[in-house]
Amino acid sequence: MNEIRQGLKEAALAIVPLAALVLVLNLVFLPGNTENILRTLIGAFFCWIGLFLFLFGTNISVISMGERIGAYLPKSGSVLLLIATAFLLVFLVTTADPSVSVMVSQFEGLAAGSINIPPKYLAYIVAAGMGLLSAFALMRIVLNIKIRTVLTVGYLLVLAFSIFAPKDLLPFFLDSGSISTGPLVVPCIIALGQGTASVLSGRNSLDDGFGLVGLATLGPILILMVLGVFVL
Repeated sequence: MNEIRQGLKEAALAIVPLAALVLVLNLVFLPGNTENILRTLIGAFFCWIGLFLFLFGTNISVISMGERIGAYLPKSGSVLLLIATAFLLVFLVTTADPSVSVMVSQFEGLAAGSINIPPKYLAYIVAAGMGLLSAFALMRIVLNIKIRTVLTVGYLLVLAFSIFAPKDLLPFFLDSGSISTGPLVVPCIIALGQGTASVLSGRNSLDDGFGLVGLATLGPILILMVLGVFVL
């Protein structure tokens, strides 16, 4: 019961300021329009309930699952199992993330030109990049590789590919990483890292468990740039 009350409070803190701002704008620019005010209040209520249900469901499902899987995989002793499970989990969560659906809908306008990748396949391509880099990020924890080394190499590759990638698509490629880290993917990746770091000796959950999202965002960027250089 305490978790429900806390969840409702957190959702209210996120929704109330935005709803208050919209109400003020309504009163300033549309004075006397009670219909818009009523719609705003009803919409804010449904947003509050929807956000609470989403966050509550994420906490009891995706985050818990990610932590348990992340804690179990290193104990299994199989590097292949670690890579395959992390890739598959992040791949499936990314394809279900609403932010990826928004990105695909934006891509449809670009696809009308010379791009020969069907928009419906874009979600799978982005999810594959996210899954690959997430699996590699877990391997970084297991192998105790410094995160600054991986980030340096990764962004040097991004800079190198950006020289040869299609110039009109380059901004879209660069934005794909941040767009893909939506409300479903981020908790899953963080939970995997926390679970993995918590069971490995000599690892610190704060130092090694974080940074996975930063690495994972490189996945969609790199895979789209590779397609841009060699396919598009």
